[in-house]
Amino acid sequence: MANGENVSNSVESVDDLILASHGNWRFDQQVSESFDSHVVKSVPFYEEIQRMVVEISEYFIKDNSVIYDIGSSTGTTLSLLSQQHTLKKNINLFGIEESPSMIENARSRCTSPNVNFLLQDVISSNICFENASFVTSILTMQFVPFNYRLKVLQRIYDGIIGGGAFVLVEKTRCESSFFEVPWLELYWDFKERQGLTDSMIRQKSKSLRGVLNPLTLQQNMDLLREAGFSNMEIFFRWYNFVGLVAIKEN
Repeated sequence: MANGENVSNSVESVDDLILASHGNWRFDQQVSESFDSHVVKSVPFYEEIQRMVVEISEYFIKDNSVIYDIGSSTGTTLSLLSQQHTLKKNINLFGIEESPSMIENARSRCTSPNVNFLLQDVISSNICFENASFVTSILTMQFVPFNYRLKVLQRIYDGIIGGGAFVLVEKTRCESSFFEVPWLELYWDFKERQGLTDSMIRQKSKSLRGVLNPLTLQQNMDLLREAGFSNMEIFFRWYNFVGLVAIKEN
């Protein structure tokens, strides 16, 4: 190929209302406006995962608790947590999000005065998660470049109180290459059942090149241990999606 001939980087549909080009997936205005419907089509059992996270939080959120959600997007998790713990005293919830349009949508959803959204990049921010009882990262850490993940996890561990919990939900790579293709094909089957076309599925995959960098389950657990967590458990698993709870010892 000479002078870039036959190289295509066209903008194409990944959903009915979302367009993206190769290696250029962004959580911009068009994505934020359709994010809630798109994520349900893209993440198996997304609503069930959210419900499980809220249930798990009941064991860790008490009066005077501080809660953080990393990559809070349109505020689904914080809205559900706020509703679940509305009778507790002095609860403060913070969403960390680097997309202004996502925060705009989140603020319209979460109107409670104890829910705040911080326009921050979790990598470069000075947020230290001080005195946090419950921290969540739902499908966010996989977008953080690998060489920064341990530093972020260490800040979370250092900030969480003894007995507090960190919830991590991630798309993962397989431990064995034998399962990589079957799990990927079954994931694409799921997307088709949600009404996404073959073209949309392929374009979404292309748009995430170099943007989404999943690790294996073991690599995620190793990073959590290196950050300081010693007690952890899987609470959700569906092919290449995993949910973990890690607890900081008292």
